[in-house]
Amino acid sequence: MRGKMKYAMQRIAFTLLLALLMIGCRAPKTTDENAVRQLCEDLIARYPAATLQDVYKTCYQDFFGAEHLMRDTAAARYYLQEELLSCQGLDLSAMPMSEPTGFRHRFTRVNLQCVLNGEMSEDELLRLFIEAAGQDNALNDNWENEWQTIEAIAIETHSAWQNDTLQQDLRTAAQLQRAVRHSDPFRNTYRPHYRIIRVK
Repeated sequence: MRGKMKYAMQRIAFTLLLALLMIGCRAPKTTDENAVRQLCEDLIARYPAATLQDVYKTCYQDFFGAEHLMRDTAAARYYLQEELLSCQGLDLSAMPMSEPTGFRHRFTRVNLQCVLNGEMSEDELLRLFIEAAGQDNALNDNWENEWQTIEAIAIETHSAWQNDTLQQDLRTAAQLQRAVRHSDPFRNTYRPHYRIIRVK
């Protein structure tokens, strides 16, 4: 009887240990507050016209990759070709040729000027973009909580970003795991034309 009881207790202990290990494996990666603060400082130094919306955008891109932009490869090629045509003759130098997304730097923004200059072919950029647009690129399913943390650090780092209406709009977007555009001041000042590729 004691042997059976001991065996049963060992089974229970093993099951509990296995469950804890599985929970640990599925636990979302924590948000590095220092890295978020550094991102905000770098963003406002490089792009003084940026708003909290642009913080959301780069962190969303870092979290999800480019999957929100992909419907099919034919459409991706069409939109890239159309954007390249619209960029001819524009000065895109306000943004670097490449820069990392967010604070984890899982992806990279590649300026379309690279294609216009002949440094990269349209086919190569399209291939890399499609690779960054797979459905398995999301860091985890906890974007809403991650954004809450990022927002608090961003406002603490740069109080001028505080905007109750925008903050509520971005919280709603985060709850729905929805992407946003760059803010109007960012788009008008820096002319962002790029594609997201995965960091190798």
